Amino acid sequence: MCFTDNKPKKSLFFSEKEYKRYIIGNFSNKDFVPYMLEEYSKIYSDGPKISEYYIHNGWTVIPCPIEKINRGCFLDLMSWLSSDVVLQLQENEEAFAIALHKDKSYFARREALNIAGDTVLLGFDNSIMVRWFLPQGLTDDNAYSYIKQDTLEFTNMLSYCTCKEFLEFIGAGVLTTHFNLI
Repeated sequence: MCFTDNKPKKSLFFSEKEYKRYIIGNFSNKDFVPYMLEEYSKIYSDGPKISEYYIHNGWTVIPCPIEKINRGCFLDLMSWLSSDVVLQLQENEEAFAIALHKDKSYFARREALNIAGDTVLLGFDNSIMVRWFLPQGLTDDNAYSYIKQDTLEFTNMLSYCTCKEFLEFIGAGVLTTHFNLI
């Protein structure tokens, strides 16, 4: 793995209270999301209890408020909804995470080339790209390392872009208006 710095800076994220976070996916099986959210809450008995979701123009939107789920669990849940085991239940459908902020939103997806499935790639509107490490990231808000731009071609992440551009790239352009990313 290629990193620009193995000593992350604490100032990468704004306060959790400043973000509106969502997990999104275009899932064909209508029972998939409620079943998987229930299973996730059973696996982590003392963890987050996320059960609300809605459909907007074919996309499932799962609100993930800070009162119910911390950043690490938010990214873990997104990764779990895209894991290889889960994908056997679905038809190569993937979940994505977006955290909206007035100045610096970020988006995430599971790192497809990591066989262990324990990393997530995050991109920020200000062109910063990081690799988030699970399970360390469940409790450590500094469980990430910066990614060099020239190594992005070896990942499944779009080159530096904004959250709006990422949504358009994954085919979720209809959500840009829904989330006021104009």
